[in-house]
Amino acid sequence: MKTIRFSILSQVIIACGFIFIFIGNNTIAAPVSTDIQNLAKIVDKYHGTVTGWSLYARESVYLLTEEKWLAKKQELEDQFPNMKWKLSKGNGTYSINGFIDHGPFRETIQILSASNSRRSTSYLMYEAKGENWDPTFAELTGKTVMHLFKGNPKLFSCIKGEFSEELNEFVDHSLDGLLHSLHASEVESVKEKEFYSISAFSSLFAQTLSFTNKQMNMQIGLRKNEMGTGTTFVVGTPILTIEY
Repeated sequence: MKTIRFSILSQVIIACGFIFIFIGNNTIAAPVSTDIQNLAKIVDKYHGTVTGWSLYARESVYLLTEEKWLAKKQELEDQFPNMKWKLSKGNGTYSINGFIDHGPFRETIQILSASNSRRSTSYLMYEAKGENWDPTFAELTGKTVMHLFKGNPKLFSCIKGEFSEELNEFVDHSLDGLLHSLHASEVESVKEKEFYSISAFSSLFAQTLSFTNKQMNMQIGLRKNEMGTGTTFVVGTPILTIEY
């Protein structure tokens, strides 16, 4: 029952997070280069092991004709010739997809149209994900984002992994220190025996979200490791983009 409730909670947090409105200035290079590194360094300080990470960026684009879609596909192919590209269309919708597997991590670029009876909107989206984190990845992914986006995209950084301490031990001995190291103050939380979910505001991160008349820009999920000892975690800014 706890597992089901935890899964549902994570889905709600992710779904709700994406509909919040950004209320600060978004910068491109700094968050991509530093946010995930800050998260990884602080997790390492508390002897955590990173088992997965992701970077996600998104902004609106305007491609109103088939000619513009074809021109955009050609532009992306010229910018990122090492990626595999394809254009898909059907029933008035278009998508451009690019992918490259570097081995330690993968990068995906997508432009997707979404339409309803009133209007059609297209989004340019970027995602990089991998398992073990290496600081050199920040420079590589940062260059992709800087070349890809012309405006100020919404940026999301997220890592997951494990702490060796049991959940109750981590909460009693390390959680306050972790929040302090993240310069984070709690905004909202759900705390139960087998999991914790915390929304917080941290001065380390530039992007902020509106949340119940307060500001927040990071989330932390902690759960008892059901496969063994220790505690699994997910930490993200400004919201979690990895299910936990």
